[in-house]
Amino acid sequence: MPSRYRISIALTAALSLLGCAHDRSVTPAHYSGRHLFEVYCSGCHGLDGHGRGSVQPYIAAHAPDLTQISKRNGGVFPKERVFRTIDGQFDSPAPNTRHMPIWGYDLFTGEGDDEAAHQQVLDIEHRIVTYVESLQESPGLP
Repeated sequence: MPSRYRISIALTAALSLLGCAHDRSVTPAHYSGRHLFEVYCSGCHGLDGHGRGSVQPYIAAHAPDLTQISKRNGGVFPKERVFRTIDGQFDSPAPNTRHMPIWGYDLFTGEGDDEAAHQQVLDIEHRIVTYVESLQESPGLP
């Protein structure tokens, strides 16, 4: 592959990943779960949650289909586990190493023990969880 193509691919990947970055000066405190999902999650998971986001071709891991979480969990949406995964508290055993950001850290805009900033992060993460729960597809008929 000619070097100009490699440079072009690398530049495209870098610019695409910038779409995953967020401006910490913008406070997402009043945004809906859908909007937060679109800003923070859709780059990897896709706008529809099926795991086909715009950066998927440029990352090593495959983002899971978030519409099938309940189905994979016996028909029950595991809110606490999804919350802990988003927050960064859920350790997935090898070989399923974590490839997504630890949003609990990335969304925190305060300093030290700023309780209001911690609560804001929890509120944001809970709105995202509620939106992901709304994406769950009904189990198909046998």
